[in-house]
Amino acid sequence: MVFLGDDLANLVVLDGQQRLATVVIICAAIRGWLNQYSEFRQDADDIQRDYIGKRALGAKELESRITLNSSNAQMFNDFVVQSSSAEDIERTLAKLKKRDRNRRLLEAALYAHKRIREIAAGQKDPKEAAAYFFRFVNYLREKVGVVRLVVPDETMAYTIFETLNDRGLQLSPLDLVKNHLFSKASAHSQARLKLMEDRWAQMMQQLSNVRADTFLKAFWTSRHGRIRTRSLFDTFKKEYATAEQANSLSIDMLSTAEQYAALEVADDPIWTEYSAKTGETVRALAIVGSQQAYPVMLSTLAKLPGGEVERMLRLLEVVIVRYLLVGGGNTGRFETTCAILARKIYAGEVTTASAAVVELKDVFPGDDDFRRNFEVKQEEHNPKVQYFIRAIELELRRAAAGQMPGELIPGTLTVEHVLPKNPGKEWEEVLKHDATLADECTFRLGNLCLLTEINRKLGRSSFDEKKKVYAASDLITTKEIAGRSLWGRKEIEDRQKNLAKVAVAVWRFN
Repeated sequence: MVFLGDDLANLVVLDGQQRLATVVIICAAIRGWLNQYSEFRQDADDIQRDYIGKRALGAKELESRITLNSSNAQMFNDFVVQSSSAEDIERTLAKLKKRDRNRRLLEAALYAHKRIREIAAGQKDPKEAAAYFFRFVNYLREKVGVVRLVVPDETMAYTIFETLNDRGLQLSPLDLVKNHLFSKASAHSQARLKLMEDRWAQMMQQLSNVRADTFLKAFWTSRHGRIRTRSLFDTFKKEYATAEQANSLSIDMLSTAEQYAALEVADDPIWTEYSAKTGETVRALAIVGSQQAYPVMLSTLAKLPGGEVERMLRLLEVVIVRYLLVGGGNTGRFETTCAILARKIYAGEVTTASAAVVELKDVFPGDDDFRRNFEVKQEEHNPKVQYFIRAIELELRRAAAGQMPGELIPGTLTVEHVLPKNPGKEWEEVLKHDATLADECTFRLGNLCLLTEINRKLGRSSFDEKKKVYAASDLITTKEIAGRSLWGRKEIEDRQKNLAKVAVAVWRFN
């Protein structure tokens, strides 16, 4: 752990905050359990005094042995340092927003309480449980060692971080960029460093539900073009070499982190300023998988107006479906193409989705290629099956000027395999004439349809029995199956060709 200061009784923790906070959280949970029993309350007080906090004479509250940063200090004091029950923590957690900066802290505290209860329940009686916890606390005190590096100033600390990384203690590019930014801020002023630390804490909270390291690469690519992960830190260091550049970078990264965390969350507040159609497209992109396109999405949000944001996201959805999801295209080629487009959007060289079509021409299959690929498409991932068939159903209803039925609402649908995944005796006659049918056609889109949850019990029923349910469906794509007398390879291929014709119209960018 790396510390700052010359007073060994009061050190500033530069690296190791989470480890120290975690130990205190565990000790607090043990203290809480011990306090249930009068015979262990003195032990609970000892743990509190030695590892959590002490109370000054005449004071009402404990003074914590460690003080967290400004964003977490109050919650840490209220629910860890001060004795708090798991129920109190749960109630407070329920009130927090999804990305509240204290959510992970309280989740950790709640986990510790529950785990301590589980361990205690696994012992013969409370006395044995208490002995177990005493051994654990003594082990922390007597056996766990800390390599303590105390430095005179922040600049020296960040130099140590980089040196450790060079010597084999591999830090992530995100950690290294953090150290670089903090070192530049500390060289400028303590006020600048404090602002930088607060921004970084906010950014990491925004990224708490996604892979933070992938954000760094997507951020760079959206501004500058493609880069290899191993080159990230050195490139960042050269590009943002001054204190002012580092400060501007931290501001940009914070605002972009909020956008990055929302890229696959259609109900995120960031999308409220755009049309409802934009939210639908974001939801679709989350299903089809759009990680290679993240840089394009970030540069689009940074530079293009609302209408073009909607159109650009729709373009990406169409290309991903045509090239990757159905066409099985090369992801590396797609990533490179997206990186080039992202840089051009951010630089103002591409200002509309229509112009972006030209940039994506090499990864944008034409109608004929897409139709042929769709005719043989297999899909085992149910959300993607629902995505495909629901979109085709909506297109057929638009063409027929029909209304969307209730059973087409996302979340009320289930994927039905006409030829079951594990066909029983009801399908023996069909399989007798085509031994490889089940292996080759079970997951063909032509063999799949949508039903409501209530019809899930169809299972391995015969085709004649299934047709009765299909005939009662309001879905065009499901009802159509009931008009067939048999169900085998020919029927599956024929239906999939019909679906492919509609798919060309569904996944087209106008």
